[in-house]
Amino acid sequence: MNRFPPSYDPKLYTISAVIIGLALIDNFTANEQNAIGNWFMTIGQTLENSATWQQVIEERIIGNTININSKEAKCGGSPYMNNKPLYPKNEQAYKGENGDFFMDLEKTINIMKEEISNLKSK
Repeated sequence: MNRFPPSYDPKLYTISAVIIGLALIDNFTANEQNAIGNWFMTIGQTLENSATWQQVIEERIIGNTININSKEAKCGGSPYMNNKPLYPKNEQAYKGENGDFFMDLEKTINIMKEEISNLKSK
């Protein structure tokens, strides 16, 4: 089983599955087709579940697991990004250009209110 599935072209491999599926249609009733199809899907889900857990174990051993929900990943800590963090990682997270995030936010809201007033008056 070392070389299974064989190293075929992906399109050829997919077409072979379609051909086998079409060949099975004519010999079975709709209920039989459904039962056989569910059986094949159970085999596929079992293989995928096993492969997924193997990937989890390998990632934990190798150490390249990326939790996209972590603060570090959201701050640009991903090994796939070389750009600077979008959000600061430290406690200075609420410091804006004027030193206070909330003052900057209030300033932005006031500018937006002025623009809306200008648009209403036109």
